[in-house]
Amino acid sequence: MEKLKILTSTLAEIYIRQGHLDKAKEVYEKLLSRDSGNALYKGRVSLLEQDTPERKRLRALTQILKRLEERRDERDTN
Repeated sequence: MEKLKILTSTLAEIYIRQGHLDKAKEVYEKLLSRDSGNALYKGRVSLLEQDTPERKRLRALTQILKRLEERRDERDTN
């Protein structure tokens, strides 16, 4: 069965709140491809492309969390 993927700015904002900035950017880029004149989408893509100190910290924390989850999953399968 094919996955139904509904892309909205609300979904992108949820991704942002959850720290999934790359997913949010991807959603906004797809929305922008459908509506190239949308100033909101352009602005959000621009913001999400900036490599701020906060984004660097978030990326590092996300990597740490991923490694911890992998270790947990390994432990649970053994």
